[in-house]
Amino acid sequence: MRLRHFGLVALAALALAGCGAADGSDPVGAPPSTAAAPSSPSPSAPSVAPTSPESAPPPGSAAPSRPTAGAITVTGQVRDGVEPGCVLLAVGDKSYLLLGGDRAKLRSGTTLTVTGVPQPNMLSTCQQGTPLQVVSIKEG
Repeated sequence: MRLRHFGLVALAALALAGCGAADGSDPVGAPPSTAAAPSSPSPSAPSVAPTSPESAPPPGSAAPSRPTAGAITVTGQVRDGVEPGCVLLAVGDKSYLLLGGDRAKLRSGTTLTVTGVPQPNMLSTCQQGTPLQVVSIKEG
């Protein structure tokens, strides 16, 4: 009889534990709400829009008259990276991983002058060179 009485008390306690608190707060151990919080960009994360043929201005349109903040201009020889799809610009003893730009101009062995914004903290599967977000490319 005692065991049966204990079982009923335990069952009642479990049932009450699943009820919400009187103030409307979630009970301890309740699953998280399924409502998604609105996402907003992190204020500390830099946002860099990649330059691609799709995002480049159409031919004949006016290009920005001033360079992008922090942009550098380097001249070097295009080299293929060790990973597929990775393209490097060898400039003396330094190399830049070219991100974006017109891929048709990025042929191995070609000498190019590239203007871009260095992204030294950007992670890449290429694992070579300093990432450089391409702003413009000139052959020669």
